[in-house]
Amino acid sequence: MTHTSAGSRRAVQRLAAVLALACAACGGSDTPDGPFDHLLSPRDERYVHLSSWDTTGGNVDRLEIAAADSAVLLDRRGPGIIRRIWITVFSRDAHYLRRIALKMYWDGESEPSVQVPLGDFFGNGFDKRHYAALPMGVSSGGFYAYLPMPFGERARIVVENGTGRTIDAFYYNIDMVEVNDPPGDGLRFHAWWNRDSRTTSETAHRVLAAAGRGHVVGLSMNAESHAGDLGFLEGDEIFYVDGEFRGMGTGTEDYFNGGWYFDQGEFAAPYHGVVVKDDERARIAAYRWHVPDPIAFDDSIRIELEHGHANEEVADYATVAYWYQTEPHAPLPPLPPADDRRALSVKIAPGAIPAESLAFEPQADGVTVRVPIPRPDLYAVRVYPVGAPARGSADFRVEGGPPRRVSLEADSANADLPLPASTIDTITATGTVTVRASGGEVRIAAVHMKPVQRWSQVWNVVGPFANPQRLGTEYSPAIDSVYGPERDPSLDATYLDMHGDTVGWRRAEAGNDGRVRLNSHFEPNDWVVAYAQAFLFAPDAREATLMLGADDAHVLWLNGERVSERQGRHVSVADEIAVPVQLERGWNRVLLKLADLDGGWAFLLRVADPTGELRWSPRP
Repeated sequence: MTHTSAGSRRAVQRLAAVLALACAACGGSDTPDGPFDHLLSPRDERYVHLSSWDTTGGNVDRLEIAAADSAVLLDRRGPGIIRRIWITVFSRDAHYLRRIALKMYWDGESEPSVQVPLGDFFGNGFDKRHYAALPMGVSSGGFYAYLPMPFGERARIVVENGTGRTIDAFYYNIDMVEVNDPPGDGLRFHAWWNRDSRTTSETAHRVLAAAGRGHVVGLSMNAESHAGDLGFLEGDEIFYVDGEFRGMGTGTEDYFNGGWYFDQGEFAAPYHGVVVKDDERARIAAYRWHVPDPIAFDDSIRIELEHGHANEEVADYATVAYWYQTEPHAPLPPLPPADDRRALSVKIAPGAIPAESLAFEPQADGVTVRVPIPRPDLYAVRVYPVGAPARGSADFRVEGGPPRRVSLEADSANADLPLPASTIDTITATGTVTVRASGGEVRIAAVHMKPVQRWSQVWNVVGPFANPQRLGTEYSPAIDSVYGPERDPSLDATYLDMHGDTVGWRRAEAGNDGRVRLNSHFEPNDWVVAYAQAFLFAPDAREATLMLGADDAHVLWLNGERVSERQGRHVSVADEIAVPVQLERGWNRVLLKLADLDGGWAFLLRVADPTGELRWSPRP
């Protein structure tokens, strides 16, 4: 069984005292100590205040740091403890939070124990905004941290300027004490930034992997979706301590002590909070401090964070783990180049294929790339070029089609990063598509074969029918029940609903996004089932693919044949379920049964139609 060592316990107690929330160690009295009683004890230490003050006697109390240069904020012999760090910065670079890096070295080590972009170290790499937590935060323009950072022989803190221009003003204060012996049995403060800018694998995001003895005291996360929603929050946190699986959570927002995708918005509590919740950009910046509940490890720890349920979401994850451990530590992976650290300015759509997964063929004046398609359909061919200053433009074309001139120009902030997608053609595709680019220095970050989604817009719906809740499950009994519309789907038929009332088919229209939202059509609309019906015309018998997204459980019939079924809780995701079918010549009846558990209730359906010959109607 893992235990917390005496040294670890003392370090935790010292940290709690600094944060003024924990009681001092009991001195044998029956009367509990007050939260500030540590201030009544004599302190065997020597206070030192270090800053960017103007040593000439003037008021230029700041550093100016040239492009690609660094500055030493602290280089001090020990033993000692850093108690407070405060920083504020003026930079003309819009992305300085990520392109300025903090590095901290303890006791003469050559590899840093802290290696984090400035903004992320203080909890937010997206933008600078006020929030106040106990260990660290951003208070009306200044970054602050109160986490104690002990050292024995030497402490060195370095800031690196990767903005590509001079930092006009970098102000800092560091408060420390010199002591005879630093507490913690050799434990030293560590922080590591790790980023997966596009989570495309089935592997969870790595928050921390450390070897040694110590304890984790905090975690911050800056994440945003490439799809434009917060579905990545379905991911769970996973803990492995001393080589053993120690459990996983119920959802990302739950780990940060929130709920329902942080539905009440941003807040800052002493040990947890949401600094950014941007629904438009699908961004979340959140923190959780394990000061009251440090995670102790004797020889190793690994923490992972799923990106969506079963790692199925495409998102950008950047996390910082904060922990104390014995030295030596394994070298931290180097930070990516400064330009690669900045927050996304262009999101590559989840369905796009990144360059590393494509087959490129260099040509004398450009490049050719062959792009696979998932199925025959009508596609908009979209390319994400890589931009740079003075790169000019290039001609893109689908083989056999007309050229499209695309600018490759970007400002210095966008150098060698993806530019927004350009649609170069709309084509009928049944196999691999060849895209050619010529003229200028052409590089492609990704190609997106985006289906032209023509949704069935008008439906007939009827209900509600019973779908009794089964506590402890996400099972819909109604899927196994047979109601009137399955026996007689005629649009002139009437049925008895769950209340015993007579109901018939009524009209329901899809929104601009193709979704038919059912909540407004039925009462009640939780733990019920309804049916939807439309007709698809084909000029001849042919194979086709129906593309469905449904919330929650469903059954789909074509001309009376059951062609798709799914249980459980789901959301209506466009093109999530591909259903191969055989269409008859003329009108084909499409009947859909939709069971709702609770919350949202919607569906959207289309047919992959490369020739544009198929059409939908609410009546044959």
